[in-house]
Amino acid sequence: MNSYVESVLAQGEHIVYRASISRWKYWIYYLLGTACALGGLSALVDAYTAEDISPAVAAAATLLGACTLLAAAVLRLSTELVLTDRRIIVKRGVFARDTLEMNLAKVETIRVSQGVLGRILNYGNVAVIGTGSTLEPLAFVARPLELRRQLGAIATESTLRSFV
Repeated sequence: MNSYVESVLAQGEHIVYRASISRWKYWIYYLLGTACALGGLSALVDAYTAEDISPAVAAAATLLGACTLLAAAVLRLSTELVLTDRRIIVKRGVFARDTLEMNLAKVETIRVSQGVLGRILNYGNVAVIGTGSTLEPLAFVARPLELRRQLGAIATESTLRSFV
């Protein structure tokens, strides 16, 4: 199955860079999901030796933890941030889809903001501002400075091609 971005590429358009959402955006999902799954598994093991723990409740906690971990993975992996040689394409969602696209010739400003924790863990928010419109900030982008570097290089190259 092709990704959304690959299905909307124009003739001759090539992917230059794929960015991703940082795992740190979902740390609470990972923490709670792991705690629930491990606690549920532990309770499930104890349910067969102790009579005060219901196996159904222990199994439900395990299932809840596993579903929480799966939801975090699906949310992260269902977001596509792609830079092609012609445009920026952002796609979010599995069942409901939200897409944004901006032609590189329209890019005026690239803004990266990182807090202290974002600098340490290498994630940040990236806003690409175009002529006459703005692209909503892309939150918790992994390696945001690399995305800015790639976007700046491609946008400059695209601008130079338009003058030739």
